[in-house]
Amino acid sequence: MTTPRQPQRGFTLVELMVALGISVVVIAGSLMLLNAQRRSFQGGSVDRALQESGRVALAELSSNLRLAGYGMDPGMAFDFGQALSPQAQATLPEGVAGVQFGGFECPAGAVTCRDKIDAPDEIVFHYRDPYFGHLLTGATTSSLMIRGPLPQPLDKGQILQVICYGGDQVFAYVTVDARVEPTTASDVRISLTAGQNAPDTSPVFPLQNSLLTNTCYTGTARVFAIDRFRYYVQTYDTAGAVRPWGTAGARPYLMLDQGFTDAAGSKKVSMVAPDVEDLQFAYVYSLAAPGTQLRGATAGTQLTNAADVIDLAPASTPSIPVYSTPARDPARTTGHPSNIRAVRVGVVVRQADADTTVFEPDLPALGNRAALVREANRRRAVFETTVPLPNLDSRAPTFPTVGDPALIADTNLNFGGG
Repeated sequence: MTTPRQPQRGFTLVELMVALGISVVVIAGSLMLLNAQRRSFQGGSVDRALQESGRVALAELSSNLRLAGYGMDPGMAFDFGQALSPQAQATLPEGVAGVQFGGFECPAGAVTCRDKIDAPDEIVFHYRDPYFGHLLTGATTSSLMIRGPLPQPLDKGQILQVICYGGDQVFAYVTVDARVEPTTASDVRISLTAGQNAPDTSPVFPLQNSLLTNTCYTGTARVFAIDRFRYYVQTYDTAGAVRPWGTAGARPYLMLDQGFTDAAGSKKVSMVAPDVEDLQFAYVYSLAAPGTQLRGATAGTQLTNAADVIDLAPASTPSIPVYSTPARDPARTTGHPSNIRAVRVGVVVRQADADTTVFEPDLPALGNRAALVREANRRRAVFETTVPLPNLDSRAPTFPTVGDPALIADTNLNFGGG
């Protein structure tokens, strides 16, 4: 007996519509989940990039700022522009009262060239390189001769500190005029950038060539390196050309300029961290009157050259603290740069590439700069820290503590002194 065939049954239109609707919902949900994961991944990548740039910027600034003033007079640690009166220097030849100081890359005037209320700040400071120290074998007002070998090059623009340990025990700051290549020679000649043509009662830092005429430099003397650090924000377009700060589409960087130039006279600068959009500094005067101890953090108030702000024109020499000044002396409470005890550092880092899903039109307020309208399609992060400056509170002279002269000649190290 043959079993009757069952009629084949298809899907009804209603069933097809229901299945299609379910499929659409599932696919849409999957796409939404995928898109959410993509956004989360992109957001995480942006966060990591912001954190990395901020970390690099703060680490670079903090590690070098902590050494500001090491091995030299505290009043010379920071450069806020050309000092308007001679500054104290611990050891100068008899008859020389002080030195003119400051002004590196500061065309806009004292203090205001470093601090802005509508743009990034910049900072310039110095300290002695603890890994450089050579015996001086000869000196004129135009050149030095040091004991070799010289394992690392000396760039044009490098500041040198020449210290004599006998006689008057004085020192002078001079500047390398032409690059000196590494050499194993026993004596190395260094040409110097021209300073004063004749002895001056107020020699200029770091062109104190005239002080090298002191007979002390014909005896026991050594040469050390003073490193300069100028941190600032520079903006470049896609072609690598410098653009004004805030130019749409251009990329900002934290930059370092140490005052070096190449053979053609072009500045040698380096990029420290990308996408650093703003840089702000405030200065802590811990012994100043209450309410005036933090300077450079009041929104809309620019730092200026003034007795109760940053004082580059002290009324009298006793207003400038030196090593022998007691810790609680009134000279320690003034606005002179040597009385700075810490620096508050603030950095704004922004997203590298524009993102239309991000709408943040403001550059957040920081330091004494109020919020500013900038490119809207970028995320931003603020990083802050406070860096203490132990060397500016030094009670020791700036002469390095050294032992056997043969040891310092062999190792090129120097110790102590600030």
